[in-house]
Amino acid sequence: MKLFRLENVSLKWKLTFLSASVIFVIYFLFTYLQYETVKQWLLNEEEKTMKKTIEEIETYYTEKRNLSWKDIRESKPLLEKLNEKYQAIRILDEKGNVIVSVANHASVSLFPTERPKNLEIDYHSVNDERSIILRKPLHLLSMNGTIEMVRHLVKFQRMARMLFFIMTLIGVVAMMMSALIGLFIAKHFVGRLQAVTKTMMNIKNKGFQERIDIPRSNDEMSELMVMFNEMMDEIEHSFHQQKQFIEDASHELRTPIAILEGHLSLLKRWGKNNRDILEESLEAASQEVGRLKKLALELLDLSHAEVITVPSDLQPISPKEAAEQIVKNFRVLHPSFQFMMVDELRDKAFVRIAKHHLEQLLLILLDNAVKYSQQSKKITIRLKEDGKYVSLSVIDQGIGIPRDELEKVFLRFYRVDKARSREKGGVGLGLAIAKEIVDKYGGQIAIESEVGAGTTVELFIPKAV
Repeated sequence: MKLFRLENVSLKWKLTFLSASVIFVIYFLFTYLQYETVKQWLLNEEEKTMKKTIEEIETYYTEKRNLSWKDIRESKPLLEKLNEKYQAIRILDEKGNVIVSVANHASVSLFPTERPKNLEIDYHSVNDERSIILRKPLHLLSMNGTIEMVRHLVKFQRMARMLFFIMTLIGVVAMMMSALIGLFIAKHFVGRLQAVTKTMMNIKNKGFQERIDIPRSNDEMSELMVMFNEMMDEIEHSFHQQKQFIEDASHELRTPIAILEGHLSLLKRWGKNNRDILEESLEAASQEVGRLKKLALELLDLSHAEVITVPSDLQPISPKEAAEQIVKNFRVLHPSFQFMMVDELRDKAFVRIAKHHLEQLLLILLDNAVKYSQQSKKITIRLKEDGKYVSLSVIDQGIGIPRDELEKVFLRFYRVDKARSREKGGVGLGLAIAKEIVDKYGGQIAIESEVGAGTTVELFIPKAV
């Protein structure tokens, strides 16, 4: 037999039970306070009625002159007229002897007590039947006594029981309604969670194309669904990028490995006795190992760029100083090239980027410019302000890029002319790394090019506030 455990209950029934319980507890407390308040009010009304009757009796006796105990005994018809159902009235002398007594469906054994000094109210219970007892001293001209009145709370108890029954009935109905309302709310709430679960199951079985239909309501669940869809868009995009990355990396690794394998096979067959083949194969193997080393380093750079976090204590830097240092180094490395700096910054502007990241960006762009500008060896670096950005442009007069391929140059391993790029040692990761870095700092990168006329790559780096 399976034991009941709360964690095995579905969320819908948990919410139903919780909402119904909360509503029932609140209703119970409210009803209990209301019941006690009404019951106390009814008791007070009973007491007021009895006090009023005693006052009428006392007024009648005090208005009579030369009143004797005999006259009081003969006033029984008046007491019977004033008496109500389930009530008894009696007059006692100062010694506690009963002078006159009337009763209407009321029988209570009262023991002799001391004569009260003021109005006394007491409650008496016999066999679950409650009664109110009022005693008040009676002061006349020539004698003193006591007025006693007993009222069985039959009407009160009937009304209290009826009130309790009605409130209990309403409470049961309210609990059932609260359960239905709770079930409706839970079904409405859990229904959306089930939609999320169903979508996730479809994604698991069919792929990343499935999305949740967002309802029109603008609540927290809708926000969760929107966030889920956006997250799945990002995951799908990342998945496709990863897949493309693996395919491209495999393709890039396949060629040098095949070349190495071919030359090693050639060496194994003929290289031991043929010095020319030995030299040729070693040279080719050395080149391919260098290409593999460069590919590995650029892959590491790309992985580092993907996990870049902007430092919290980022210090503004001067783009001009960073650019001048990089250009100075390139003039040493490539003395045959002419590097020109064009500074159009009106004031001394600062940018919000780490210095080594800005230097890495300039290294990537200048390296590409040098690599594909072997005919016209003139490269221009322009700095200017553009709204909330500082623009850094690298302009070459190289081979250029066809217009229909400009949008693809930021993809990993993409190269416009794969054969010529491989000759230059490129693997198509430079601009992908640059875009990752720029995006992390909230900047932009743009490229314009014309085949045979050159290429302009422009960085937009946020200004330091």
